[in-house]
Amino acid sequence: MGKIIFFIVFFITLSWVCLFGNTPYTQDGESLFTEKCGSCHKTGGEAAIFSPVKYAGSQWERFFDKDKHKRKKDIGDKITSNELEMIKDFLVKHAADSDRPIAAGLR
Repeated sequence: MGKIIFFIVFFITLSWVCLFGNTPYTQDGESLFTEKCGSCHKTGGEAAIFSPVKYAGSQWERFFDKDKHKRKKDIGDKITSNELEMIKDFLVKHAADSDRPIAAGLR
């Protein structure tokens, strides 16, 4: 009986870490923002520099809901839909009207 409980607790803990933990196999929205968005939105890049506080959360939501990145033909090759969702969450959580705004942009 003790082994069964151990394996149940172990499985739940492992599942929790895989889903929500910051393991080497996961990336957060901020690092994706820096890596993926920074490839174009940086000094000397082909797109304007910006930071999360450039817009309010609702404006970021609208930008992503309208799929504005579709204008850029090769964006799908660089950013998966899951990564785009994580970047969107990061920008909304740190927007100008959020309780944790981040003003640092891409350089």
